Amino acid sequence: MAAAPAPEAAPAPARAPLRVAAPADLEPIGEALAALGIGLTLVDREMRVQLANALVREQASELSCGADHCFSALWRKAQRCSDCLPLLVFRTGEPQEGLRERGRPGAAPEAWRVRAVPVLDAEGRLAWVAESFIRLASLAPDLAGRAPAAEAGAAALVVIDREERIVSWSPAAAAMFGFPLEEALGRRIDLIVPEDRVDEERARAARVAAEGRAPRTETVRRARDGRRVPVAVSAVALRDEAGALVGRTCVIEDLSALHQLRGQVRAQEQLLAHITREAADAIVAVDLTGNVTSWNRGAEQLLGWSAADVTGQPLTRVAPAAPVARLLERAVQRGAQRGVRMEWRDATGAPVPVDVSAAALGGERAPSGVALVARDLSAQVRLDRQLVRSEKLAMVGSLAAGLAHEIGTPLNVISATAEFLLPDAGGEARAQLRGIVAETERISRLVRDLLTFARATTPGKTAVALPGAVARVLSLLRITLERRRVRVETRLPDDLPELHADPDGLHQILLNLVVNASQAVAEGGRVVVAARAVEEDGERSVQLEVHDDGPGVPPALRERVLDPFFTTRAEGTGLGLAVVARIVADHGGDLRVGTGPLGGASFTVQLPAEEAR
Repeated sequence: MAAAPAPEAAPAPARAPLRVAAPADLEPIGEALAALGIGLTLVDREMRVQLANALVREQASELSCGADHCFSALWRKAQRCSDCLPLLVFRTGEPQEGLRERGRPGAAPEAWRVRAVPVLDAEGRLAWVAESFIRLASLAPDLAGRAPAAEAGAAALVVIDREERIVSWSPAAAAMFGFPLEEALGRRIDLIVPEDRVDEERARAARVAAEGRAPRTETVRRARDGRRVPVAVSAVALRDEAGALVGRTCVIEDLSALHQLRGQVRAQEQLLAHITREAADAIVAVDLTGNVTSWNRGAEQLLGWSAADVTGQPLTRVAPAAPVARLLERAVQRGAQRGVRMEWRDATGAPVPVDVSAAALGGERAPSGVALVARDLSAQVRLDRQLVRSEKLAMVGSLAAGLAHEIGTPLNVISATAEFLLPDAGGEARAQLRGIVAETERISRLVRDLLTFARATTPGKTAVALPGAVARVLSLLRITLERRRVRVETRLPDDLPELHADPDGLHQILLNLVVNASQAVAEGGRVVVAARAVEEDGERSVQLEVHDDGPGVPPALRERVLDPFFTTRAEGTGLGLAVVARIVADHGGDLRVGTGPLGGASFTVQLPAEEAR
C-alpha cells in the first residue's frame, strides 16, 4: 500500500495531539485499555502496525508489529481504502471517527466504534496514527443487537471533490441510501440532499474550505426511494501534497434507530410526567440547596400551595428545617431513604403528617437534586388516634360508672341533711351549710357527667336534619349566651344532606361544643357553627365546625383536651369534650382540634350522611 503524503498546511486539531518519542511509549496505555475492553493500534505512514495491545493481538493471532494495517483477520473484505481512518488522519491532520465491522475468520462479525487520532514524534511531526476500537455492544447493547448483519452500525463515508461530485462511496453509504456504487460515483452530492437542505450543504462546504472541518450536526438526507433519513454529518477537508483543497470527506451516521429510541424515550418521559403530575401522593423535587424545582398536583392538593407559590422557594417553607436537611443529606450520600415520618405544614399553617421517601436525582456520582414522595398519613393518624381514644374511653367509662354509683348516694344524703339544717342555722353555721349545699351540687353535676359518660349504649341512628338540631341547642342556651353577650352565627347551607346519627347523641355533641366555645370566649365574643357536605372515595359525610375567637388551644394540648378529666378551667370537669369524642367514635366519625378562621379554637366533627334515596 502506498505511503500517505504529509500535508504541508493541515488545519490545527481541536485538541493537542499525543506526542511520544517511540511507539513503545504507548505500551502501558495500550495494556490498560485492553483491560477495559478497548483495542489500540499504532500505525506509521507506511500503514504498518507498530504497536498492538493484547485485545487486538487476541483478535488476530497472526498479527505482529510490522504487519499491514489492513490485516485480513480484523477487517472484512468489503472495507475500502477510501474508508481508511488512519489514511484520512494522515491526509487531514484531524481525528477521525466511525463505525466498522470486524471479527475472526469464520465467526459472526461485530460492530465496533473506531477512533483514529494523530500522534506526533519528539520533533512535533505527524509520525503515527493511534486507532482505538470498542465494541458497539458494550456502548449500546440494544442498538448493536438490532443492527443488520451486512453493515452493522457502520457510518457512511462519502468523498466529494471540489466540483461537489461524489468520488468515493462506501458500502455503508450504499446500504444507507439505496444507491449502488456505480450509480452514485460521479453524481453531485445533491443526489442525497433534499431540496430544503441544499443551502445547508453549501454552508457546510464553505466552512470546510475556510476552517478545514465542519462539526457534527444532525440533519436529514434523501434515500433512493424518497425516504428522508435522519442523519448526523461531519466533514473534514482533503488537501493535496501542496496543501491545496481538493475536496472533503463526509462521515454520515444513520440516526433512524436513535430517533426511534428518542421517540420511545419521549413517550416514556411523557408517561412519567403524567404519572408524576397526576399522582395522589405529593411528589416534590429539590435542588442540592433544598429549593423546590418541581411540585405536582398531589402536593398542591395535600398542602394547598400551588406550584407557582413554591417553585424556587426552600422546601423548609412547608417542612421542618432540621429533619429535611438530614433527609436530603442521607439521600445524596447513602442512597434512597424510605419511611421517614414528618409533619409538613399546609397553606393555613396546619400540620400535615406525612411518610416521606427520598432519592437522589442525576445519579450517585453527580447528583443534581433530590426527589421526595410524601404520602398523606392524616387518615391513618386519625384512625390511630381514635383507637387510642376509644381504649381510654372504655377504661375510664368503666371506672366512672363505679365511682358515680358509690358517690351518688352519700352525696344525696349529705345534701338533704344540709338543706334540712339550713333554716334553723344561724351566723357562721348557716354560711358553712350553704357551702356544703353548693359543693354537693357541684359534685352532683360531676356524677351526672360521669353517668352520661359511662353510658355505652348503642346509638339508635336515623336521619337527622342538622339545621333543626342546631336551632334546638341554641334555643336551649339562649339565656346563657345573652347573659354573656356571646354572638353565635350559623352557616348551614340549604342543600346540606341529613345525618345518619342518633338524635340524642347529636344533641349532646352540639350542646357540649357550643357551651365549650361560649365559655372560651370573652364577654361579647363570637362563635360560629358551620357545616358542609363532603364526599371521599364515594362516601358522603357532613363536616360540622364550631370555632370561636377565644385564645384557642395550643398545639401541644390539642390531643389532651379530648381526654377524660382534662380541663384548663378551674370550674370544669374535663368530661364535656371527652363525651363528644366518645359519641363521635360510636358514630364512626372523626373529631379534630385546630385553629379556626376567627383565630381561636376550632372543633371539626365529621359524621356519616344519610344515604340518598
